[in-house]
Amino acid sequence: MSVSNSQVPDLMKLSQIPTDLEQSVDTDVLDPVVFSQSFCRFTLQNKGFLHSFSSISLCLDAPANNPNATYPTNIGIHSLIERATLKIGAKTICEIEDFANYMGYKSMFIDNSINVERESVISGRITAHQIELHTTSDTNGSAVTIDNSTNPVNRVTGADITGAILPSYSAADQASASFVEVGYQVKDNLILVNKPEFRISLADLFPFLRFNQLPLFMMNEPVSIEIVWTPKDPGSNRNPRFCFQDTGSTKTERLDINQASVKMIADYIYYDGETMTSYQNANSEMNWNYVDYRLTKRTYSHSDDTKQILNIGGAGRIVNKLFVGLGQDSASAVGLLNRFNAESTGINSSNVGQLTTNVRYNDHFLYPIDRTLSSIQFHDIVQTEGNVPYITRDEYNQEGGGAAGGGLSVEARGAYNGLLLDTEWRGQYFYQAHRLNRNERINSRGIELETTYSDLDGGVDFTQRVWIEIVRSATLKNGMFDCYYA
Repeated sequence: MSVSNSQVPDLMKLSQIPTDLEQSVDTDVLDPVVFSQSFCRFTLQNKGFLHSFSSISLCLDAPANNPNATYPTNIGIHSLIERATLKIGAKTICEIEDFANYMGYKSMFIDNSINVERESVISGRITAHQIELHTTSDTNGSAVTIDNSTNPVNRVTGADITGAILPSYSAADQASASFVEVGYQVKDNLILVNKPEFRISLADLFPFLRFNQLPLFMMNEPVSIEIVWTPKDPGSNRNPRFCFQDTGSTKTERLDINQASVKMIADYIYYDGETMTSYQNANSEMNWNYVDYRLTKRTYSHSDDTKQILNIGGAGRIVNKLFVGLGQDSASAVGLLNRFNAESTGINSSNVGQLTTNVRYNDHFLYPIDRTLSSIQFHDIVQTEGNVPYITRDEYNQEGGGAAGGGLSVEARGAYNGLLLDTEWRGQYFYQAHRLNRNERINSRGIELETTYSDLDGGVDFTQRVWIEIVRSATLKNGMFDCYYA
């Protein structure tokens, strides 16, 4: 019995299929067709439907002189990617610049429990929180610390802070593992000396794939994925590929991406031949909308507290939203986040500096009054994304409790990998986000972002990154794919 067009389910959507269909999955492990320490390309086979949560696995070579080295706690293995591009034929479908910084924002919306139970194993992300207790009899939480599902250790006594007995470690162990004297140790699967292989989902690399599966069997053009790796920074204490401790580390050490580990695990979905043929006949021309991101960035002096007006583009386009982060590209790799963060204004005495911001497009301001309260700016993120970031108040803007700790642990027993959380995470997630609410196409002047930082820490320059979410349209007709701005 043949299947009529009206009975053919939408096999591209990542949702339940309202029919009783037999589905099979064929998994290929693909090597890159081009590989170097700066670039990589994969080419897919034109068969079946490409599952959106296919992934790319990779790892770094083991460090020789940094036994405690890890990936950044907030983005994990994503720190290795600078740019990701999806191409069909010669056409670029999706492309994200400064991808690792982009993931610093996106990773805020992952639940703490998911980071502990899933992402710490799959992608190396381990930003999660728990209440720090002083003793086993103390029921009062004194601060917030990391939760990596282990107990803090005290290497001097051989026992953890909460009473569980652990082996006594010798000083020689430091050369082969990540043992630290007091605090939370890094799990074995996160230590770079063990060469852990992590995976990056294609749905994270390309927003187009988060809601659609590519019908590769209907395409007559090659589909390729291109990745530009994060470069090795020539600075003496800077290497954006990984993070390491200060004590006993060799800051000039550089790690290559292990070529043998770079694979693409591609899942191809099949249905019975009649259903596949009926679907192709019923969808000889397919149209859909999706979002892509465009980056604008500018470097500012830390001492410049005047209003900055940055044109972030979007002229003639439909733009849904934008999000912003300010960080130091020259930041030291000694730490937990490397440079993939968004720094808040500094603290002067007991007062936190202020950010004043607004967005202007189509000759009108988005907000009638400039945003100055950080609580309102946090609210704007929630309204823009429809989700609450899983971070503390102090991690957002340092307002958790004045100049000393601010709610994050200041004690060695609450440290992670020997690094105190009140210095590593405090004020490092100060992103802003804005949803453009008038449903208008942007005029020829583009979008202008206005920001004034009243106080920034440090004596270095800062780079402001702004991503805008642009609506694009795509068409698949007679095996040929085309895309254009909506």
